[in-house]
Amino acid sequence: MKTAENIYQFENLYNFRDIGGFKTKDGCYVKTGILFRSDELSRLSQKDVESFHQINIKSICDLRTLQEQQSKVSRIQTGKEIQLLNVSIHDKSREFTHLEFFKFLVSKSNTIDFEKIMKEMYDHMAFGCYKEINEVITFLSNQKNLPALIHCTGGKDRTGFISALIQLLVGVPYETVINEYLLSNQLIAKRMKKVETFIRWMSLFQISSERVKPILEVRRDYLEEVYNKIIEQYGDIENYLRLACKVPQSNLENLKQLLIE
Repeated sequence: MKTAENIYQFENLYNFRDIGGFKTKDGCYVKTGILFRSDELSRLSQKDVESFHQINIKSICDLRTLQEQQSKVSRIQTGKEIQLLNVSIHDKSREFTHLEFFKFLVSKSNTIDFEKIMKEMYDHMAFGCYKEINEVITFLSNQKNLPALIHCTGGKDRTGFISALIQLLVGVPYETVINEYLLSNQLIAKRMKKVETFIRWMSLFQISSERVKPILEVRRDYLEEVYNKIIEQYGDIENYLRLACKVPQSNLENLKQLLIE
């Protein structure tokens, strides 16, 4: 599990942490202060913005859709000092406006299988986003772009998946990666309670708290099912990134060298 010093405290950011600090299978360590992960950056207080800049992040990888970016604009200015890489890791067929989401919830309230939706989302990330994964990994393998932050909206699914791929690539044991992935549940529980209320309200309270739970948390089987498929097809994460996502071997080696000490 994460050590306390790897979880950063902000006033309005709940899921910000360093993805390094872990021991690899061959006895090395993943460097800290190089790669971070978090939820979205629109709610930052002025104090949060100041704290953020003290970490010396040079690049931000935003995994959200254009619609998400426009509705929740980041409070961190990017441009000259901080580079921005926008790579939307999302199933376009599930991209809703608030009105469309309302209609979907009300019309399908009795039949929506939220767990199925989440598992299909993970399957899409693993097997429908090769180009996007290539962009992120290639970008992070360039030393001039580091230290970098990877984030989406909640920092739990898209960010959790990409973070897990990187940790597994550099040799962090699988169980350690799973525990780190599941840590999001502890960090975002309070915020997800508000999201639950919003979704239940949008469904005119036709959907119970229990039914909506699968989309408000990360679950071991979400990650494990796609991980097992990847291993079955490619043998390991490095082969998956090289053969499926077409990330050049030189970039994979660069990333490992940058992250391992």
